[in-house]
Amino acid sequence: MLQRINSLSIKLFGVFLVTGLIYFYLLDFGVRSLILNEEVRDTLDYYQTSYLGNLMEDLGYPPNAEIADEVTKDMPFDILITGNDFEWSTTSEFPNIDPIDFQPSAWDSIKIKKNSAAGSPTLIEDSEFARYQDRTYFRIPYGDYTITMVNPKISIEAGPTYLFEAIVLISLSVLLLAYLLVKRMINPIQNIQQAATKIGQGELTHRIDINREDELGLLAKEVNFLADNVVEMLEAKQRLNMGVSHELRSPLTRAKLQIEMLNDPVKRESLLDEIQAMESIIASLLESEAINYGHKKLDLGNVDIDRSIKDLVSSSHFLNDIEIESDIYENISIEADPILFQVMLKNIFENASRYTTEDKKQIDISVLQANEEINIIIRDYGPGLAIKDLDKVFEPFFRAEESRSRSSGGYGLGLYLTKQIADAHGGRISIQNHENGGAEVSLHLPKKQS
Repeated sequence: MLQRINSLSIKLFGVFLVTGLIYFYLLDFGVRSLILNEEVRDTLDYYQTSYLGNLMEDLGYPPNAEIADEVTKDMPFDILITGNDFEWSTTSEFPNIDPIDFQPSAWDSIKIKKNSAAGSPTLIEDSEFARYQDRTYFRIPYGDYTITMVNPKISIEAGPTYLFEAIVLISLSVLLLAYLLVKRMINPIQNIQQAATKIGQGELTHRIDINREDELGLLAKEVNFLADNVVEMLEAKQRLNMGVSHELRSPLTRAKLQIEMLNDPVKRESLLDEIQAMESIIASLLESEAINYGHKKLDLGNVDIDRSIKDLVSSSHFLNDIEIESDIYENISIEADPILFQVMLKNIFENASRYTTEDKKQIDISVLQANEEINIIIRDYGPGLAIKDLDKVFEPFFRAEESRSRSSGGYGLGLYLTKQIADAHGGRISIQNHENGGAEVSLHLPKKQS
């Protein structure tokens, strides 16, 4: 979730969202300020009241139907005049105004100057305003009469103006267009990130294909250049390792042939053991380095854990006189490199067998499933490890104080190689002393490789 929040696209969307909210606020504030501005209101009031005052003067007092018909002929609204048993309107379809909820109008007074008839008003007050069924109504008390105006005309079909909605839609469209344009400009960042991830995962031949000349294009070229340099360095390292391996193995092979011709069997066996130790060290180092630097690709397959452990136990001579207690459910499988998986388990078992005692030659193994993870626990009944050594056992060439010499059979590379294999599978390994004695290795591996 945190990774998604830290996404540049999410941040960009947030910036545009905040920008849109600020824009709407400023637009609303600006429109309201304009409408509520005293200068603007005074100007609108003046023209509005002047127009209505002239209209009242043209209608005369009392209103006359013929004059009213002539005056309102070209007006953009319909008029209804009622009062003193007089009722006239510009259309016979003028709606019933009884259900309309009129409110006091913003225009307080309308001055009429030319009417001189008896009882004619010179100042009209208490005008009212209403919005009903998508039409605007304006009601004016005119002496003993009431004049009601409606806009637009009844003959014209009224509909919502959708002014606010139109402003919102246009604004959102502009912001969305700007967002898409900016997102298109920075889309190569995601391609660069994906390519860098693939290169980091060992796909060293992968390159970023971006035909741009801006900063992102230059960044892509730099990443490709960096990948080329990494490939060259790793290939040089691999050539060095292979050369060292060849140069070391050749004299070792010649030494073995010469040792075989020694007459003294004790010296011969001793020297052969030393040669075998050196060959094992070289093989382990090369294997671990190949895994560590990504030269060795995982040949993934479906591994039956129970069957793999049984095959290992039956083929490992160092386990012949050791009792194996297993607690493994059947049909537990894992996606892994079968050969490396066997090497990993063999190294753990071999390390555990090295510290079994005559009192109890036993190794316990249990396999647990937790969601998408497999937990393999291997315990021996030896003396355990010193607290200071628990964090060092996975370092190359490390051996605990009690087994510093190779007479115990270890070279300090087994658990180091095991950790490299576990890391290559996206897992983790740890070791601790069991509360009832002995050491316990916990191996956590994902059931499926991502």
